[in-house]
Amino acid sequence: MNSSNIPMTRAALALLVLAGAVALPQAQAAGTAATTSIQNRATISYSVGGNAQTPIESSPTGNSTPGTNAGASTVFVVDNRVDLTITEVAGSATLVNPGELNAVATYLVTNTGNAAQAYQLTPTNVVGGALFGNTDSIDVNNLRVFVDANNNGTYEAATDTATSIATLAADAGVRVFIVADVPVTATNLQYASARLTAAAAVNNTPATLLVQSAGADGAGTVEIVFADGASAGGDVLRNGRFAADDQYAVQSAALTVQKTSTVISDPFNAASNPKAIPGATVEYGVTVSNTGAVAASGLVFADPIPANTTFVQNVYSSGTRDVRLTNGGGVDTFCVAEAGGTDTNADGCVRTAGGSLQVGTPALATLAVSGPTGSVTVRFRVTIN
Repeated sequence: MNSSNIPMTRAALALLVLAGAVALPQAQAAGTAATTSIQNRATISYSVGGNAQTPIESSPTGNSTPGTNAGASTVFVVDNRVDLTITEVAGSATLVNPGELNAVATYLVTNTGNAAQAYQLTPTNVVGGALFGNTDSIDVNNLRVFVDANNNGTYEAATDTATSIATLAADAGVRVFIVADVPVTATNLQYASARLTAAAAVNNTPATLLVQSAGADGAGTVEIVFADGASAGGDVLRNGRFAADDQYAVQSAALTVQKTSTVISDPFNAASNPKAIPGATVEYGVTVSNTGAVAASGLVFADPIPANTTFVQNVYSSGTRDVRLTNGGGVDTFCVAEAGGTDTNADGCVRTAGGSLQVGTPALATLAVSGPTGSVTVRFRVTIN
């Protein structure tokens, strides 16, 4: 061998090979699972004087013994990347009525971290602000939170009883319901926003919140690293929490009631410019209009027959009926208002024992929000004593 072909030293490094001893799991959305052991070792192959030598493997403390398995792998564990999101499920406000109990708003809590995690859940009212283009103007009452136990997306009081998430696998999601009562004083087109906040807790121990690890990383220690983003209500980055809002939209009937009186005739002028004198007949017209978002059902009209007057019977429908009802389209129906409080013909009209005219189902049942059935006028007559 020509000495000019020999390197400056007779020992020369020929090849550096890094070989992984353990295959990594397939990466998911949240990355490699926490507690996964990452380990490998380096192998040095070399020649001395042109003669191949036994390779030497690495070890964490340093290895000089040649041969396979004479070294040791360098190992560290993957830390716990704590991350989560909450999304409002419906994509629009939840429609409710005044006085409605157990109104449900639905959210999806997703674990975007790399380890199974528990979560504490907190429901709160939102003060002000806008959602879906609607400004928050009222609060709902009796806010409660429940986890969808059977993952069917529907709140079931007997089944969905958990108020926190005991464990949620990485890359998994679960629906969570805020259940609340709508004030009976709420009015049409008022809006109440409700916020769900989830806080990361120890897996299977939701009562214990996670605390982010401080200081240097320990190769054999699973550190906790918060990676969550900012969210609703001023929630900040990397605090182990996430919040999202949903909204209740109140839809109600909005009734307007107008009452007029018209003198029909008197004993001297008959129907020609009659005056409200004793013996005159006066017709009352009570118009109920619904300009709300939903129908008003179970309507009951009650109007005391005024003192110093007497209810007039058999004045409508060819002298056979006592009360005339006209809808917004001009269609008439009639009923008999029996005295004594018993509606013997079940037409919905009766005069109570106390002297009040009452009109209900079926004569007056539901007031729709538009079209001819969006209003109705109830007419009846009295004579002045």
